[in-house]
Amino acid sequence: MRQFLPSRPGDTTAGAWFLFTLLSGVLVWLASGGIGLVMAQEPAKTEAAAKDAAPAKDDNPAPAEPAKSAAAPAPAAGTTPPPTMNMLQWAAHASGVIGAFLLLLSIYFTALVIRLFMEFRVSEAVPITLVERLEVAIRDKKFQDAYDACKDNDSFLARLVRTGIANLPNGRQEAKEAMQGATEEIVTTLEMRISYLAIIGTLGPMIGLVGTIWGMIMSFQEIATAAGAQPRPEKVAEGISTALFITLEGVSLSVPAIFFFAFFRNRIAQMTMEATRVADRTINSLVAAAKAVKAP
Repeated sequence: MRQFLPSRPGDTTAGAWFLFTLLSGVLVWLASGGIGLVMAQEPAKTEAAAKDAAPAKDDNPAPAEPAKSAAAPAPAAGTTPPPTMNMLQWAAHASGVIGAFLLLLSIYFTALVIRLFMEFRVSEAVPITLVERLEVAIRDKKFQDAYDACKDNDSFLARLVRTGIANLPNGRQEAKEAMQGATEEIVTTLEMRISYLAIIGTLGPMIGLVGTIWGMIMSFQEIATAAGAQPRPEKVAEGISTALFITLEGVSLSVPAIFFFAFFRNRIAQMTMEATRVADRTINSLVAAAKAVKAP
């Protein structure tokens, strides 16, 4: 019999949610300007070191040489240089509302994947404690205890064995057909839960395409409304950056969603195969034990 190490769902759940909260906090800090703050401190340290290393001024400085070129023109009155932004701040500014929606969708996607990792495990579908209780009950010819053990459990294996025992009075073939119907019902329920991953994988590029069209409209609007004047390059670049950033975000969300959808479909197939194998063996052992009791 295949053995599985007992797991501790409480510790796994707490650790996974702590990791998810920590990563979310780091991303929010970076998006709010954390990188810019760290990078801004480096030039300040460099300037301070340069001032300390600068040689002392001579008491009798040499006369200044005449300027060889004209001074640089001063900036126009009333104009200020645009504020500098780091990469994450620029992405958040360019993405706008569509990017915020994709961010919320990615948070939901991350939480869903963590939850599926904790629940879609063979050790959860076929608990080792339930298998041991069934073996002891069948060995001791306590068939009601076997049914009660499955009644108090809601795992994949317990639902199959419970259905099989309930239909055994109608014959072994009838019990196996009932178990097959229960298997299809459980698999359908599990596939419905992972279908959200497929939806996210499909919507990601479509939302990115909407952002691409919106960004290009912004850029061409700036060119079209220039009224013969030179369009402002920063406005044209802003629309293009909106198109590119939202497209990147949509594709970046879609690729892992499609991957995890296929991954969990394979996990469901593995759980189904293992639970069906153990359930069939349990029912066969139960029938053999019942025949041995009836035999003189």
